[in-house]
Amino acid sequence: MHKIVIIESEPFIREGLRVLLSKEPGFTVIYHAAVPVALFRQAWLTPPDLILLDMMMPKKYGVEVIKEIKKRWKTTKVLIFTVKDEEENICDAFRAGADGYILKGTTRPQLIDAMRNILAGRYYVCSDILPKIIQSYLSVEKTPVDNHLNWKLTSRESQLLKLIAAGYKNKEIADSLCISVKTVETHRATLMKKFNAHNVATLLSGASQTGVGSSLQAW
Repeated sequence: MHKIVIIESEPFIREGLRVLLSKEPGFTVIYHAAVPVALFRQAWLTPPDLILLDMMMPKKYGVEVIKEIKKRWKTTKVLIFTVKDEEENICDAFRAGADGYILKGTTRPQLIDAMRNILAGRYYVCSDILPKIIQSYLSVEKTPVDNHLNWKLTSRESQLLKLIAAGYKNKEIADSLCISVKTVETHRATLMKKFNAHNVATLLSGASQTGVGSSLQAW
């Protein structure tokens, strides 16, 4: 049973989400509140599996909330649930550690699909904002770096980067490329090192900033 927390400023929406998710097989809502501050007063024996987080708050504060969640509960997934569809907000959320981003007004099946994907270890963005993210990577101006060898990708690394961006897990990547999971892990570690990245969000951000954003065209 997945433990879910809802942080939503609007009482009507919050209660609706609580009722909806409580009826969903495999989900149990263990806490809900209007503001993130209330969340950090909780002392769970085991942390929640997923926090559905409203981002209707000042940008910097929202980013700090995500970082604090990840700092306190490393295994907890964060799904942003918001009306903000600006590219900057989306990128800031993922850089801070968010696992998914979905807009209010989405359908019930889409919300449940997003949550299940994230709980399965994949990143998720709703279809309404995906074009903005793709365009962001494709339109990044190529900038010179000190050492091109640090980020130049082999064809295999490019393939791997596309699959990582699409949210594939190591086993799924291995099956797709007909290689071993150990080989996938080696390539993934090499990519992280090349872009000085510590998670998927910073890996993709680093790829775009060094002009390798075109490697993500198959996303």
